[in-house]
Amino acid sequence: MINLFEKKIKEYEPLKDAILIEGLPGIGHVGRIAAEHLISEFNGEKVMEIYCNDFPPQVNVNSDGSVEFMNNEIYLIKEPIPMIVISGNTQSLSPAGQYEVSKRLIELGIEYGATKTYTLGGLGVGQIPNQDLKVYVASTSSEIAEQHKEYGVEFREDNGSILGAAGLMLMFSKLNDIEATCLMAETIGYVVDPKAATNVLNVLSKALNFEMDFTKLEQRAAEVEKLLEKVQLTQEEAEMPEDNDDLSYFG
Repeated sequence: MINLFEKKIKEYEPLKDAILIEGLPGIGHVGRIAAEHLISEFNGEKVMEIYCNDFPPQVNVNSDGSVEFMNNEIYLIKEPIPMIVISGNTQSLSPAGQYEVSKRLIELGIEYGATKTYTLGGLGVGQIPNQDLKVYVASTSSEIAEQHKEYGVEFREDNGSILGAAGLMLMFSKLNDIEATCLMAETIGYVVDPKAATNVLNVLSKALNFEMDFTKLEQRAAEVEKLLEKVQLTQEEAEMPEDNDDLSYFG
């Protein structure tokens, strides 16, 4: 049986016509980085922590010796627009847990005033791209998806699936008569990707008509880019044929 424990941090009146934004860990940690940037830039206030017996059975140890519990967190933002941001350091391990937690996150979002949902994530491309990373959209209706094309997003030609909370929260939003959209930024997938998070937030801010500062994310992205350049150089060197001055003769 999946059990959830909710710890209310602060009493808070529901926001009016708020946007529910999910940014939990996934490919490239794109959604989580984006959510944390929103919380940091707009002084999000934590109102709830959610624990579940389907989260990994562990605690994370910090560099200062303290521990971090596995949970999801809900933050409220009043300005520039009302937002309910879901962040955290984990997702559920089992399909049953994913369903239970995603369903509850939508219920809590509605209780805090959500009238629209956005889920944020990464789409792994598996290699360092030679061109600009794209952002893809998927929505609970083709009309909503089409509306986002003016913000520079594309549709996935290969169809595919959206796993975890980013996908299931679309379903539970629709079942509660709330329109929902997933924004997925291309990412190589095997490193934390602030650049992809910047790309997805750039689309989100245009779609919701608010401005934000990307300086911190761009600085982090530059650091990751330097790391990837080193990785790529190492790979290229490894692929180069070795010079061999010794000639072998057979006869």
